[in-house]
Amino acid sequence: MTLSESTRLAPDGGSHFSRSALLRLGLWLFMALVIGATLTAMLGDVGRVAGLVRSISPFWFVAMILAVCFNYGLRFLKWNYFLKRLGIKITFGDSLWIFFSAFTMVLSPGKLGELMKSVLLKSRYSIPVARSAPIVLAERVTDLLGLVALSLIGSSRFAVGTGGLIVLGMLLGVGVVSITRRGFWSFLDRSVLSRFKRLASLRRSFQVLEESSQNLLSLPSLLLTVPLSILSWAGEGVALFFIFRALGVDLPELLGVSVFSHAVSSILGALSFLPGGMGVTEGTLGGLFLYVGIGREPAIAATLLIRGVTLWFAVVLGTVVFLVWRRPGETLSSQPAK
Repeated sequence: MTLSESTRLAPDGGSHFSRSALLRLGLWLFMALVIGATLTAMLGDVGRVAGLVRSISPFWFVAMILAVCFNYGLRFLKWNYFLKRLGIKITFGDSLWIFFSAFTMVLSPGKLGELMKSVLLKSRYSIPVARSAPIVLAERVTDLLGLVALSLIGSSRFAVGTGGLIVLGMLLGVGVVSITRRGFWSFLDRSVLSRFKRLASLRRSFQVLEESSQNLLSLPSLLLTVPLSILSWAGEGVALFFIFRALGVDLPELLGVSVFSHAVSSILGALSFLPGGMGVTEGTLGGLFLYVGIGREPAIAATLLIRGVTLWFAVVLGTVVFLVWRRPGETLSSQPAK
């Protein structure tokens, strides 16, 4: 068979795949170019940036941390609400420890490392991972829905990304509806479990996943948890606003710019599936700051500071909480008590 014959036999197969692959590659290269150009433009004067950061009073640093802790507090409420919906009963102290210990994994792609919560629940309470894992999924879905809502509020005012945000919101809505429908899980059963006999033993786990997902992402649950997510992530946007005020930035609608920029950059960072969204989040923040007219040095300082008080503060806090309050001999590989 010649090359021309194989192309004719599969005109919509390999060639279509190649076009799709090239399109994806082109999009990623374009994004990398934009992010690289933004970071290069921002890192022009490190000395001035360092001077700006050093000039910030302790009052503003305390305000930033409190705004971030407001985010953590509401997310902790959401975590406990999800536990209650699944009938998982643990002590308040253990709940607090497990929630914050998972912050050690925020650098994992898409924060999937927060499945550590399920590992710790199994270790201390012998709760099957399949039962609690949907909580992590529900947290991520409701977080994204909250961030999309915050972004849409600002996108019309700043004329950035409205169409993409609407599409993302619709895709999330379709995903939520699918996960909460029995037909979706029946399809997985037929196409995966029934086809591959070695996976048949996972059928009970799939049933648990189905029941938990339907419970956590039901309409009554979403009506409470999505507004909680909107408020919690707005808190980190307020932290960015405090950073700008501390740096002496004076801009119309500065609070709206801060909340919108933080929400959009968080979405893109999560969708990139890079560890902690590193590179994508910083590049998006910098690009948006420059777009709305913030100077280069304040834009760099604000980007570094908001990542410091959110991403890196979370990693340090989670590590300290895990190490200080873990039980003697307890590690992530600990086996549940018999």
